[in-house]
Amino acid sequence: MADVTVIGTGVIGSGVIRACAAAGLEVAVWNRTERRARDVAAESPRIRVHPTAAGAIGASRTTLLCLLNYPVTHQVLEESGADLTGRLVVQHSSGVPESVGPLQDRVTGAGGRYMEAAILNYPDAIGTDACFTVYGGAPEDFAELGPVTKAMSGHQVHLHAEPRYAKAYHVVASAFYYAFVSGFLECAAIAEHIGVPLGAFADSVPLYDPGFENTVRVGLDLIERGDYHFEQAPLTTHIDVLENLTGAAESAGIDASYLKALRDRVRTALDQGHRREHIAILTEQFRARRGAAPRPMEGA
Repeated sequence: MADVTVIGTGVIGSGVIRACAAAGLEVAVWNRTERRARDVAAESPRIRVHPTAAGAIGASRTTLLCLLNYPVTHQVLEESGADLTGRLVVQHSSGVPESVGPLQDRVTGAGGRYMEAAILNYPDAIGTDACFTVYGGAPEDFAELGPVTKAMSGHQVHLHAEPRYAKAYHVVASAFYYAFVSGFLECAAIAEHIGVPLGAFADSVPLYDPGFENTVRVGLDLIERGDYHFEQAPLTTHIDVLENLTGAAESAGIDASYLKALRDRVRTALDQGHRREHIAILTEQFRARRGAAPRPMEGA
């Protein structure tokens, strides 16, 4: 019997398979395009390809789902008719918290146990110290997953007994990441436009590193308390900077810049009389638009 099953041999699935095999685990594998599964299996005698998803799932007590998304996962499980009784099923596909419930119901309704996982790094980091994965599900199931989390290496963090937490965390982390990506792309364009060598731009980024974590921690504390008074860097200190940066972005040919959107939000807050508050007060504009207080995760 295999130690673990991996369904799907895309970039994430292949990374998970390699890490598990390298850690000495016997891995059962299935992929819709069998050739891709056999390419990965050729790398280690510990990897065995199964002709059907049901066969691969039946080969171990733990199945890691590494398919494209939730609809594909539902389709594969539906078509396979696999016996999930007593098995631990861990979903790694990307998605949102609302996607979790129906798949969890499908697995538990078939007698299985269910967990969610979210890998927060590039696939080539799987199995290295740079791997960071978060999990949601029963603590005892996470403990049972120990040989896999050890193989994944790096930081393997159990967040909560509620599976949806893993995808909620992933959504927030991804939004933060893409804000960074957007900033990087626009800054590269501005750097080229005003004559800053890209190497010098890269060297300048670490200058702000200490401020990133401070902004997040201070800002979140203020949001949680609902008291945004902050003399260190009130809104009045941001508007001139953002006016200048918005102009620089327009000159560099950037349309719909995030800088313009942020400047407009700061202008709105100033018009509302907020002058000595931290920039985190802009979150109140989002709350006002959705017309609701923060919604806690179920089980919190």
